[in-house]
Amino acid sequence: MTSLRATLALLLLACLVAPAAAPQADEWEPLRVPVKPFVVKDLDGKPLKLSDLAGKIAVIDFWATWCRPCVHELPELALYHRRLEGQDRVVLLSFNVGEKRRDVEAFLKKSPVSFPVYIGDALVEPLELAAFPTKLILDARKPGPGGSATLRYRREGLTTVASIESRVLELLAER
Repeated sequence: MTSLRATLALLLLACLVAPAAAPQADEWEPLRVPVKPFVVKDLDGKPLKLSDLAGKIAVIDFWATWCRPCVHELPELALYHRRLEGQDRVVLLSFNVGEKRRDVEAFLKKSPVSFPVYIGDALVEPLELAAFPTKLILDARKPGPGGSATLRYRREGLTTVASIESRVLELLAER
């Protein structure tokens, strides 16, 4: 627990000093890292397993209510989530980190977010999160050994949906 607190303190510091300008799409870090199976729960306690994402590309947004760039992105991400509804190739997931459920629920009552929010604390260390917001793009179209997925892109800091979509389209174009 102490390690998680130290990591969250570093994330808070990074968020407070993060630049306000949106980065270019080329600032995504391309990766091919296996992600082991995980389970997270939404604010109502409903579980989401990595295996639930099989056959999809998952865009995961790690954020916190105290992070200004994170909150700034939420309206655009909410619109993106609505555009993705009804199709089965790409999903946007929202993982809050380091906050009490009741505080996140109170924040969401006043925000434009209409998508489920999961508690992502258990993934901070395994996914080596170092700043907020962080977007990860997982490729779970062909699950690997033990049901793993592949982390294909990482982007720290403020990110536009256009930037996210360009990376997702690159993955969808792959054979």
